Formats: sequence, structure tokens, C-alpha cells
Amino acid sequence: MKKTRTIGLSLLVVAFIAFYFLLYPKLEIMSGYNAKILCSCLFVSEIDEERATDIDLGFGPLWLASRDIDYENKVIRTSVFGLHPKVAIYREGLGCSLLHDQTKPTGSLPEMGIKDKSDWPIQAFAGEADLQAVLQKAFDAPGENKLNTRAVLVLKNGMIAGEAYADGITPTTPLLGWSMAKSLTATMAGVLAKDGYWYLDSPLPIEEWKGSPREDITLANALNMTTGIEWEEEYGSVSPATKMLYGSNNMGASAADYPLEFEPGEFWEYSSGTTNILSYAMAQAFESQQEYLEFPYERIFKPLGAETFVLETDASGHFVGSSYGYASARDWAKLGQLFLNEGNIYGEQIIDTAWVEFCSTPVSESDGIYGGQFWFPHARGQEGYRPTDYAMDGFQGQIVSIHPEDEMVIVRLGVAYEESDFDFGSWVKEVREVVK
Repeated sequence: MKKTRTIGLSLLVVAFIAFYFLLYPKLEIMSGYNAKILCSCLFVSEIDEERATDIDLGFGPLWLASRDIDYENKVIRTSVFGLHPKVAIYREGLGCSLLHDQTKPTGSLPEMGIKDKSDWPIQAFAGEADLQAVLQKAFDAPGENKLNTRAVLVLKNGMIAGEAYADGITPTTPLLGWSMAKSLTATMAGVLAKDGYWYLDSPLPIEEWKGSPREDITLANALNMTTGIEWEEEYGSVSPATKMLYGSNNMGASAADYPLEFEPGEFWEYSSGTTNILSYAMAQAFESQQEYLEFPYERIFKPLGAETFVLETDASGHFVGSSYGYASARDWAKLGQLFLNEGNIYGEQIIDTAWVEFCSTPVSESDGIYGGQFWFPHARGQEGYRPTDYAMDGFQGQIVSIHPEDEMVIVRLGVAYEESDFDFGSWVKEVREVVK
């Protein structure tokens, strides 16, 4: 009996140690992801609770989290087995921020007075019915929920050739772009470059880097993901990326704290941390936080007529430029059209043509798959794309692909659990063949 008790106690100790070192650190990710994503689904995208929990939180072990929804104050509280409690709060115009202590994000967004230019003419052409048939291929067949496509849209020559939406989604529903926000961050950096605030060879203005080898990291290094800063873009475990997104009040400062692993400009490594460092550095261009918060709305979204954009901040009030941008399919398409038009929209030059050229040129260190916060699908082996096509790309199959040779922008937004379940390249090729 004594021996059995000893063995049982030993097994309990082993189980506790395994839980503490293997599972416990991941609970913070589960809890934080639940709070942040549910908050934005409910209060930014206005997706109903059932759809949000079944689709947006319907994969992996996310169901382990308990969720408390305060609809009146627009606050979400989560935990896993009562551990790692997280709070996400919503603020009008700025979306949801994840809190890790009693710190509350500061700043607010006043009425921007954006003139809605989303009522675009729908282009009439002979193949309209054929295009609608192709667009429907991006959606799940009845009874399936693999792709969870919410919106698709095609622009041709600056006009809507076709669009389609899932139930509950409209042409004005803001939808999460995940890493497509990186391309938006590059656009913001381009506006500041046009203003003369910085240049591609300018060192990033990070106070904490002064006197260290990191002070030589340039704006071009950050845009091209060649900073050389130590990083691991891994989301299935506790990594720099998950620590930043789900355990940090100031994501840019957190990422900037990592040391150099390579000389700047010599090695390419995809890093959400790098983009948030860029967002953090951008704040130095403004005299007040309020000016910083209003900047993308006044200088990009208002000229675009893109009134559904919401660029969320962390708890410190810095934009999460790596991941948390929301907009309707039409407004994401407008951002793509801005680049297709070489930085010009409605006759106004938002970013310089040279900036567009930089962003849409692959950097050699990436083996040709990445440029200035944009991807090159053809170089990544995705058949159906031309070598000149480039794209904003995000987790779960978000894409805004830009097709210069075809004068076309194609948007897909949704929650694909396995992106391999849908051949986006072949679908894009079908779209291009129909819309000529």
C-alpha cells in the first residue's frame, strides 16, 4: 500500500511538472487569443456570438477557455482553468486592446468626417454570371466549414467587377486582415517618407538602441524583414511572437528588446516583431499620441474614402501594425488599388511612386518571395499568379492580390483553418480568365 501510494504521488508530481512546463505557459496564449479575437468579432466586425465562437474560436484547444462577455461595457474576460485571466476592451474607432494588468490604453479617435467613396459603380461585362460562379468557389459547400470565406471581391480598372459575401457579412463589415496589416504599416511609413520624416537608409529612431549595434538598423531593413534581430515567428508554442501579442502591453518595445542575431541587411527572417517595431518607431514622428492615432485615418483612410478601417492598438496605445487591421472587402481593395495606381487615388498622391516600387520589389535575401511588407505568390510556388503579381497576405487565407498586368485587385477574407484546403492560385487564375 505504501509503495502504491509512493508511486501515485510520484506520478502526480510528474504530471504537475509536465503541466507547469509544457501546458501552463501556453494557457496565456489561449486566454489572450480568446479575449482579443472575441472582442473584435463582437464589437468591431459585429459578428454574432455563435458564429464568432464556432468559427473564429472553433479550432485547436481554444474551447478550453472560459469567456465572460460584458455587452454593456464592451469588455471580454477570459481564463483557462481559472489561470492566466485576460481582459480585452473595446473603444469606439480604435477597436479592441488586450490588457495584461490594470493598464488601460489611452487616446481616443474623434469623428474623422470620412466621405464614403465605397459606392463604386459595378462594372457591367458579358462574363458577369461566369465571374459570380467562380467567386462562389471560394465559399464552402453546404454543410462544410473548412474555408469559412466571408467576402471576396474583384476590382478591374478601378471598378467592382464582382463581389460575394457569406451570411451575416455585408459590403461594409470590417473584417480582420491579420498580417495584411503589415502592408498597411508600410503605407503609413511611406506617407512619412513622402513628408521627409525619414528615408529608406535612415536608422530607425529607437531610443533604446542608441549605443548598441541595433542602432544601424535602417527603415529599409525593417520593411524588408532584414533587421537581423533574433526572432521566432511560431504560434503553436511560447515564442517571441506569442509573448509579444498575448503577454506584452507595448508590443513594439517588447520586440525591440531582442538582441541582434545577424548583421542588419544580411539575413531575411519574417517577423511580426519587426513590423511592430516599425509602428513603435513611427510614433516618434508626432508631437502627441493623439496625432499618432489620427495619422492613418487623416492621411490614408480619409483620402481613400475607406471609412470601415479600424487599426487596433496595444495597451500602450501603439498600433499593432503586424496583425490587427480591420476593414470591409471594399476598403481592403482600395488599399490594393492605391498600390496598383502607383500611390495615387482619386487624383491625390498618397505615397510616392518610388515607395510603391520599393514595396513591390523582392529583396534578394528572401529568395525573391518578399519585398517591402508584401509577398510574391509566384515566387512562393503558387501557380496561377504572374511573376509581377504581389500581395498583402494574412493568417487563415486573407489576401489582397495586386495584378499590374491585368489592372486587377482580388480580395479574399475569411477563417480558413487549413489554407491548403483551397487552391488560391488556381482560383485567381480562373478569376483572371473570366474578367478580361
